[in-house]
Amino acid sequence: MTELAATVGVALLVTLLAMWATGPAALCELAPEPHQRLNLDRLVDREHLATDVREIARIARRDAARAAPVAGVDETIAPCEEKLNRQLVTAHDVTIEQVRSAAMRER
Repeated sequence: MTELAATVGVALLVTLLAMWATGPAALCELAPEPHQRLNLDRLVDREHLATDVREIARIARRDAARAAPVAGVDETIAPCEEKLNRQLVTAHDVTIEQVRSAAMRER
């Protein structure tokens, strides 16, 4: 039983380390996602874009909070959001206007 508990413990530790290593950095970076063209006429693709836009807002706020004093957080969010928006345009073959429009709907 002790060997089983040790094996399970090691497996859990390895899993946690792998999840940590493959997760996004605490910087202004989207998690890697395979290239997939979104057709915004389809509901599922519009929902995918909305989810990505919410993730961009979350990452930008987290990055700004880490990088700037409380008074300067708002000034550091916009550049990060723009960087992430460009990554989204590349990953999903959408226009920057479509990304900004989706962001406005999410706010």
